[in-house]
Amino acid sequence: MPDNLSFGKIFNNLDKAIGVTQKRNAVIASNISNIDTPKYRPKDINFKEALARTLETDNELKLNRTNSGHMDIEMNPQGIETFEEKGEWNGYNWVNIDKEMTKLTENNLIYREAVETLLRKIALIKEVIKEGGR
Repeated sequence: MPDNLSFGKIFNNLDKAIGVTQKRNAVIASNISNIDTPKYRPKDINFKEALARTLETDNELKLNRTNSGHMDIEMNPQGIETFEEKGEWNGYNWVNIDKEMTKLTENNLIYREAVETLLRKIALIKEVIKEGGR
């Protein structure tokens, strides 16, 4: 069976998609929280480009913990870059709350779809295990 159809690859890709949406959510939330900041320029992440770059790279680091007191490293998806958006000056800054809320909703839908797909794959594996035990 080809590697790109294996469950491991699918789980890894869904994990990366979820990671990109989480990072984009943080960027959009930052824009919303800076709505009262003078001269603030909103930032964004191009989801398609970030996901494509993340899928191309194998960003699993092979680290050895030599001491139980060492902290675990939380991985952020690599290849995710923010950019300043071009918008209209509203007399105070460049943040448009309607635009930010639309992006937040769109990002939330992508996140929920990825999580739902992941849950369906897990349910499929559970069903196979349950049926195999008969």
